[in-house]
Amino acid sequence: MEDVDACDLSGIRYAVNATLHDNEVSFAFDEKCKEQGITVIHAVNLGKAAFLAVEKPKGYPFSEVVKRGSDDFRCSLGKYISQYGMFWQMPVPWVDEAIMHYSKESFTQQGIGAYIAAGYCDNILVNLAEGKEVKYFPKFYLSPLLEEI
Repeated sequence: MEDVDACDLSGIRYAVNATLHDNEVSFAFDEKCKEQGITVIHAVNLGKAAFLAVEKPKGYPFSEVVKRGSDDFRCSLGKYISQYGMFWQMPVPWVDEAIMHYSKESFTQQGIGAYIAAGYCDNILVNLAEGKEVKYFPKFYLSPLLEEI
């Protein structure tokens, strides 16, 4: 935590939190960015998919998806995605299936999700820098490699 507290983030406008979101460092990083008025992009590898959320410094906190001390971040995130989809009448069946199997298999960590997330991060950062519109959390970006329609 001392490393995060000692970080000088002056001059930084945007940051990417690509941690596993399963420990205190992730929360400390987000709080430090919030204090300094930095917009944070949360990039999450979901195996064959990527989830990204852009958090404004004074916006709805991404930490609402998972509480401190929780050890099942991807399951909590999956439930959030599923509930969001159901609320807006846009179900995401593959996420629901992954949640059902989470306790047995978990979301498989595959490189493809990281590549998708990296591509989205690049695109979002360019849009932010150019003043173009982006989705802010609680809205999000979700991109699976393949999705049956």
